[in-house]
Amino acid sequence: MRKTHIITEAAIQLALFAVLFLVSLYVPLLGMIAILFLSLPFMIFTMRHGYAYALLLLVASLIISTLIGSLLSLPVALMFGTAGIVIGGMLAKNKSRYMILLMSALIFLMNIVIDYVISVKFLQMDIIQETLSAFRQSFETAMQIMKGMGQTPTKQLQEQFEQGLELIKYVTPTLFVIAAFLLAYATMAVSIPILKRLKLPVGTWPPFRDFTLPKSLLWCYLLVLVISFIPLEKGTFAYLAVLNVYYLLQLLFIVQGFSFLYYAANKKNVPKGIVIGGTILCLFLPFLLYLIAILGIIDLGFDLRKRI
Repeated sequence: MRKTHIITEAAIQLALFAVLFLVSLYVPLLGMIAILFLSLPFMIFTMRHGYAYALLLLVASLIISTLIGSLLSLPVALMFGTAGIVIGGMLAKNKSRYMILLMSALIFLMNIVIDYVISVKFLQMDIIQETLSAFRQSFETAMQIMKGMGQTPTKQLQEQFEQGLELIKYVTPTLFVIAAFLLAYATMAVSIPILKRLKLPVGTWPPFRDFTLPKSLLWCYLLVLVISFIPLEKGTFAYLAVLNVYYLLQLLFIVQGFSFLYYAANKKNVPKGIVIGGTILCLFLPFLLYLIAILGIIDLGFDLRKRI
């Protein structure tokens, strides 16, 4: 009787996945939203029936995705399917939301890296290089338009653009990590309200103001700063590793800094509207983000929260 119930629900979740996958492939704007819900059937099924049955559902969904699209659409189904299984399994065990976010981001990151390697090695298609080429062509077109209007673009502007493209190429690993966390957070954000409606245990997000990083990251940051004084040849593994670790740590310290500001605002009873408005303003002003990163470092090193 129980197996019949599991098979029936598996068929329902598989049908839901097929509909969402169809929409994500063939409906232009709505598809961008539908793709975020692809993990939902796997979350529900994993929370109700465990990992073993969920893996069988994943295999069936991979077959369905191949029939609906092609072999090229298979990585998308695998990415959101594995992420959904991990999120559902950890929610069922009442794990911390931050831990679930971290683990699901790691799953997304693994899938992104594997998909990128496959596209480069076997399909001879480098998405990063094609994107940079598109940016360069757009810039050259803009330069031609400026010349046609009688304005001569400065050499400094062209050099800054080339340096920006070179930096994007070097920090590709960091961009992959950011994309993985954004996908993980967006997937959880759209799925958890539905799981609540289904009376499934989802827990709650701990207050962001209580979030804090491990103090050991300060030593990592200090080590990166020391190594950065050593002249490293551009393009080498050491150069790429130091550059990407530096930017990742900067992002983490920005999060720490915002967490401290939220904590201070809560203690001083600052209205939430001002806090949210200030956060949005900071996101559009890079020099403020730099100051917030410094504030995060100070908070982590000297525990400013105990002084409020």
